[in-house]
Amino acid sequence: MSPQKILVVAYEASIADVSRMALGDSGYEVVCAHSGEQAVEMAMINKFDLIIVDAMLPGMTGVETFDTIRQTDPGITGLLVSGHADLDMVVTAMNRGLSGVLQKPLDARTLVNTVQETLAIAALREENTRLKTILPLYKLGEKFNAANSLQEVYELLLDAVSRQIKVPSMSLMMFVKEDSCLHIVASRGIDRAVAASVAVRSGEKIAGWVYKHGEPVILNKLTQEQSPLSQYLKREEIAASISFPLVGRTQVLGVLNISQTARNVEYSQSDLELLSVICSQAVMALENVAYIKEHEQNVRTKALFEQYVAPEVAEILLKSGENIMKIGGVREITVLFADIRNFTLAVQHLSHKDIHLFLTEFFDLFAEVAFSWKGTLDKFMGDAALVAFGAPIELDEPSNAAVCTAVELSQGFEQLRCKWLKKSPVFKQLGLGIGISRGEVFHGNVGSSRRLDYTVIGTDVNIAQRLADSTESGQILITDSVYRDVKGNFPIREEDVRKLRGVERAVKLYSIQADQVILP
Repeated sequence: MSPQKILVVAYEASIADVSRMALGDSGYEVVCAHSGEQAVEMAMINKFDLIIVDAMLPGMTGVETFDTIRQTDPGITGLLVSGHADLDMVVTAMNRGLSGVLQKPLDARTLVNTVQETLAIAALREENTRLKTILPLYKLGEKFNAANSLQEVYELLLDAVSRQIKVPSMSLMMFVKEDSCLHIVASRGIDRAVAASVAVRSGEKIAGWVYKHGEPVILNKLTQEQSPLSQYLKREEIAASISFPLVGRTQVLGVLNISQTARNVEYSQSDLELLSVICSQAVMALENVAYIKEHEQNVRTKALFEQYVAPEVAEILLKSGENIMKIGGVREITVLFADIRNFTLAVQHLSHKDIHLFLTEFFDLFAEVAFSWKGTLDKFMGDAALVAFGAPIELDEPSNAAVCTAVELSQGFEQLRCKWLKKSPVFKQLGLGIGISRGEVFHGNVGSSRRLDYTVIGTDVNIAQRLADSTESGQILITDSVYRDVKGNFPIREEDVRKLRGVERAVKLYSIQADQVILP
């Protein structure tokens, strides 16, 4: 451990000589100044453990000198040297923050004993102050727990450390799963470009070792050779450093690094205790924020997916553990397309308000019926809608569910049309065409990085849409693949083979009249 440094401020050579010899022989490093002004300058660039100052100095007095130095170093301890150390002098010295008074001429043994006692008391006072500092640190939890983002917690952590341990540079590194490296997420006193370029793997360098083992490391310049990690401390200007792990409930989250360039500073166990208190609260806040964000994401994802499927289906998908946003692939499913016939003509005679209200009621009906038969609502398109059966969750009888949906939807639409017919005769000309097809399609989220929509894509989707365009009101057109699935379950009529626009092959069709079906 480096020797304690003492600044002796005396114009008289005898005071400087006795101090230098007696204290130097006792293991202290002694630096002398001949005036108060010189002492102030020296104290601005050096850290001293004790100041011994002569009361009588040319220019600034001894007390004024100590006062000035204490403004920049409030924790400094001092002894006043005086030729008339009466009670008034002692009281004055103590009131100004000095720890005692030494009588001239200086006695070497008395000097050494007084210095030892003063420094011991100062160390005890510093430890008590540190303990008093640690206790309020537990209240930091209130600030940490109020944080709304991980970055806010990162900054609060560095701010808290900076207030308690004065350091020229520090960094917080968090482990990133994507590249299995520690990256700097917040720093002080480090160039941004340098911070952004840092990537440390588990076990590499000091931070990587601390992350891997979950144990803190202290390296002090004078004693670091005793550590097997000293080889990693490459920067000569660093006199002391601490790397402290942020240990969560199940894993190490990251590493806090602090470093000191002042040669007279060494880190100790008390610094680790201080960091332990701060970091433990930061870890709780980080895990709390992460949990809240994950919960919010799950809620948003569920709410988003409930736009496509019934709430109970969304719940099943969430509990399955699958990533809903990555669900997709090629699968054989049944697709239903419904289109309001003659709606384009009707809207020319309706107010915007009535158009909005009617479509809202229609789409509410559509969603309710589709969800009741475990359909996945793909999208609403003006006066039309698309629903898939058999994806993302498989159904035992997707075609049967699609036809039942079509029948119930057609019957419900007729009731809705009659209701609105009382408001306007234009609703008399409206009808609902429905087409159903079955085949292999792609299902999944499609779009840009900013917006994704769950949808189905494939030839049979186009066929279902063309069939809806070709039907009469109340009629449901189905393809041969659907017919094979549902024959015997509904009254079905065979239709002619048709060539549909945009479809290369002719399509064999069948029809079902919704008003002839009684659903269970």
